[in-house]
Amino acid sequence: MLTQSQYPDYKFVCRINHIKTFHAAIKSICFSDFGTFLISEDGMRITVDQAKSIQATVYMVPSFFEEFYVQDLQSFGIKVNVLAECLSLYGLADCGVKLLYKGDGAPLMILLDPHDDEDLSTECAIKTMNVDEPMEYELDVNSSTLNTLFIRGPDLSNIFHELDKAAEEFEFTISPRSPHFKITTLGVIQSESSVEVAKTSDMMLMFNCQSTTVARYKSQQIRMTNKSLQVATKVAIKTDSSGLLELHFMLQAENQEDIYVQFFVTPLLDIE
Repeated sequence: MLTQSQYPDYKFVCRINHIKTFHAAIKSICFSDFGTFLISEDGMRITVDQAKSIQATVYMVPSFFEEFYVQDLQSFGIKVNVLAECLSLYGLADCGVKLLYKGDGAPLMILLDPHDDEDLSTECAIKTMNVDEPMEYELDVNSSTLNTLFIRGPDLSNIFHELDKAAEEFEFTISPRSPHFKITTLGVIQSESSVEVAKTSDMMLMFNCQSTTVARYKSQQIRMTNKSLQVATKVAIKTDSSGLLELHFMLQAENQEDIYVQFFVTPLLDIE
């Protein structure tokens, strides 16, 4: 852990030796222009949302970083697509990255160091802005209708790849009775296709369902999770009678703690 004496002019400093997974996580939430950084002793969160219908948060604990220092609670907004572009300056080359922030009004500094060329480094400065805190979404963990399942990421990615790409809506059904987990797509002319996964399937890592929940979502919203899904090793799916959908994608990083990408998706309509 860094100390203030090492970086007396900065409110936040972190270093990551290998940016591949971090870069993938940032790219997976670039469906909106602006993101909110929230940094504390508990770690770093980067949140984006769109039209109060979908929200995504990348979360990293302090042990994920090779170096991590924050003074008090730091919060600011940046253009996340600009951050993603900075991280991709060296293409697929393995790089280390350092993030530095001096406080209100200061830019977020990005220092990139490719491992295959010790004489080369790049510095980027991204403008920051004051922003309101993101809306808080939360499922009631004590709800009698809360359903939770864990599924292997590659298997769920294959399922979504097979579903109708022209569909307008997705319907998620989780039930204690067969079919235990069902995804149905609804097309332009009300054509339907569906995939069912039994709780005993090899792809299902955990299944905890108390009562049947059914909800529909805009296809565009669900597709916004694709980039996270494509690189996730495990996915947690949670919902309750309200229809609010919570998705957790676990991204494994080499020789590092996992990165988590959390999505909340609001339902399109209620279904009896």
